[in-house]
Amino acid sequence: MDEEVKEVKEAEASEAEAKEPAVEDTAVKETKAKKVWRIIFLLLGNAVVIAGVWQHILFNGVSVASMIFQLMVPMEGADAGNFFSLNIAMGIGLPVLTVFEYWLGNFWRKKTTKPKFLHKRKVLSAGLFFAIAAIVVLAKMRVFSFFWRQLTPSNLYETHYVAPQKEMIKAPEKKRNLIYIYMESMENTYADKSVGGLTDKSRIPYLTSLALGEGECFSVDGKLNGLEPAEGAVWTCGSLVSQTCGTPLIVPIGRNNMGKGYKTFLPGMVSIWEILSDYGYRSVFLQGSKIEFAGTNLLLSTHGDPIVRDYNYYNKNHRLPYDGYEVWWGYEDFRLYEFAKEEILTASESGQPFAVTIMTIDTHFTGGYICPKCGNEFKNSYDNAILCADHQVEEFITWLKQQPFYEDTTVVIVGDHPTMDSMYYRNLSKGVKNYDRKAYAVILNSAVEYTLGRNRDYCAFDMYPTTLAAMGFSIEGNKLGLGVNLYSDEQTLCERYGLKKLNKLLQKKSKYYNKHIIEGK
Repeated sequence: MDEEVKEVKEAEASEAEAKEPAVEDTAVKETKAKKVWRIIFLLLGNAVVIAGVWQHILFNGVSVASMIFQLMVPMEGADAGNFFSLNIAMGIGLPVLTVFEYWLGNFWRKKTTKPKFLHKRKVLSAGLFFAIAAIVVLAKMRVFSFFWRQLTPSNLYETHYVAPQKEMIKAPEKKRNLIYIYMESMENTYADKSVGGLTDKSRIPYLTSLALGEGECFSVDGKLNGLEPAEGAVWTCGSLVSQTCGTPLIVPIGRNNMGKGYKTFLPGMVSIWEILSDYGYRSVFLQGSKIEFAGTNLLLSTHGDPIVRDYNYYNKNHRLPYDGYEVWWGYEDFRLYEFAKEEILTASESGQPFAVTIMTIDTHFTGGYICPKCGNEFKNSYDNAILCADHQVEEFITWLKQQPFYEDTTVVIVGDHPTMDSMYYRNLSKGVKNYDRKAYAVILNSAVEYTLGRNRDYCAFDMYPTTLAAMGFSIEGNKLGLGVNLYSDEQTLCERYGLKKLNKLLQKKSKYYNKHIIEGK
């Protein structure tokens, strides 16, 4: 009898247990809304991780200010190929990682006998993954330190900035012409080790011979010297502003919208084009890409309004192989140099002194552009693009020296900034620590001679007064903007503070910069 009662009770208990849902299943059961949120957080977290890895591999070291600026300005004419790899990584990696992580979360729950805190809260787990990924990636890119410095004040401009005034700048009795060549991503690193580069075989033999021979790079030790990478001057537009206006292009939080919402570009600056215009110069600006990129058109129209000859101009006037012809960022540098020769000859016949600016593009990251004139001396295409750029500027300078006006023409050749192709630089600098990267710089046919007998430490904004001095202009105090005339014995900000401290000061909030340079008050 007892056995029968026992069997009945066990059967009833089993039936009751079967009817009750499992505690674990109830505890971890997800609603559709929670599943959607989990997927969203996983997608966001994976997107941040992929973007962070992509940036580290290809563009490690690119400044935060540069990235913010590029997000704010027109990108018309930019080569989309630079972001093709990111699109591929996102298109393939994002769904694959997300599906795997979603499956892993479910698998983990089923294999765990006692559900843990995060097992029961999969949305919270995914949210924490996204938050941690974002914090790690942003910290690695030094975004937090950048924004922190933007919120702390600096009196750098109040102490050192010299606002250009016409009465403090005097032209020579016989005005000299100026040809200013910005060579995209050209840096001393490409030279051989014997002159301070990182290569066994130089990619820039001609440029090296110019800087250490007839030209001036403000070096006395037989090594190449050049532009230290100052904050606000390590991307093309930032360097252009620095070298022509004497101040880096600083991007204050929430204060600037270059090229979109503003009708003027840093109206408080005074550019070299404005100074030369006051003295009757004819200024021409040439580039093989579209002038709207990064708001360059707005910069030029605000500051001196030089004659613009860009991709749009030559395409509209049927000067390219066919209407709509477009490669890389527009058209090739070898065409740019030919067009520049035409403009220089026209300017030389105008009866005015002239200032011609040329901006090349074929050595832009990633990998450069291989044009019909490039060879295959090196295995790496970027090496060949750099060597080709060296050959092209040699041909151009050779032509220039044959012109009757060359004797009265100062020529400046600079790299706008070190290359942003971080993978290329990593391969070039394997085994080398603490290498001092500098953009290339040389001045040819200067009206004055460098006699200080020591190497100078200088940045892009020092080229502003130095170029005018090389043209024979006298500058009261030898300072303009934040720049110093390198032919003088005045101390540059790089020499005064050192590059590391100077960059921290430039990143900080400046009431003077915001009020007088950005707003022009």
